[in-house]
Amino acid sequence: MTTDPGLRIALVHEWIAARAGAEQVFEVLAGVWPGADLHALSAAPGVRLDLGGRAVRTTALDRFRDQRALALPLMPVAWARHARDVQGSYDLVVTSHHAFATSNRLVAPHGVHLAYVHTPARYVWSPELDGRGTSPLLAPARRALAAADHRAARRVTAFAANSAEVARRIERFWGRDAVVVHPPVDVARFAATGPDTLDLPDGFLLALGRFVPYKNHLLAVDVAERAGRPVVVAGTGPLLPVLRARAATAAVPVVVLDRPSHDTVRELLRRAAVLVFPTVEDFGIVPVEAMASGTPVLAPRRGGSGETVLDGVSGALVDELTVDALVEALPRAEACRPADCRTRALAFDVDRFTARIRDWVGEHTGVLRP
Repeated sequence: MTTDPGLRIALVHEWIAARAGAEQVFEVLAGVWPGADLHALSAAPGVRLDLGGRAVRTTALDRFRDQRALALPLMPVAWARHARDVQGSYDLVVTSHHAFATSNRLVAPHGVHLAYVHTPARYVWSPELDGRGTSPLLAPARRALAAADHRAARRVTAFAANSAEVARRIERFWGRDAVVVHPPVDVARFAATGPDTLDLPDGFLLALGRFVPYKNHLLAVDVAERAGRPVVVAGTGPLLPVLRARAATAAVPVVVLDRPSHDTVRELLRRAAVLVFPTVEDFGIVPVEAMASGTPVLAPRRGGSGETVLDGVSGALVDELTVDALVEALPRAEACRPADCRTRALAFDVDRFTARIRDWVGEHTGVLRP
């Protein structure tokens, strides 16, 4: 398939702060449309994304990229004004959304705006999943942002969701339908073997992800302690001091790794006995990366892990995120075979994602031709 060279195309991403799951989706989209202009709310220097050498055009809020929480109420306005600032008017806009990116006005009057949604903003619509929006003092701001977000959603031509869970949220919060296109995972990269370079305890459990409250890394440590197993906690974020303090008092060995390299993450996933993933994610790329490495996953049945992890085949799913439930399910996860885990991960490979995205865009625009 090729893209009509006469069309002006823009790819829009929320913000670029790390090479996390949403950014990897943006990277793959940039590869699908190598001639598209790239836009983001902000872009931190040093984040390694292969964007084909293209610069990312940012909004006026780029100067506040280290203070996103304070800039939150201004995001819809910044996106709305960005089209004027860059003088953009595109035939096709594909937006990667998890906060307010659909507020962009980059599409021309005759054009098509398609949104790939990681989630409607959690702190606006699902504060029970993300504590950043739970304060009663934020209730007026949440109502205003929800209204602006709902208006922006009405202007979008069509939606794709990264999971069935997110598709349900899109219908519930925005009143719109969405097709499900699971995000891409470089399965071959994580399936590859490599040397053991890290001094780690045998049979360790792994908790991997940003050090923020809703990731529940402390719960993973509690599970390891109850099970009498060593645990490695890897990532970065504001809870690093809390995790280090907990590690110092734990009854089992706890290794806390701050800012692990990509190679370190691959080795951790390959060598871990089980990935403990005690959080309700919109999709959750880390469990798929673990399965691609041959490592089973212990996770909740809710959210993306309920769609990606096959209970009893590539991991174990629990109905309650409690120490008791997770410890009870741990042996069932460990009994899963590495080959079955890798086979399951293939359902989420990059090639499948790009094929689905091309078909989805083609359905709405006729842009893609065989």
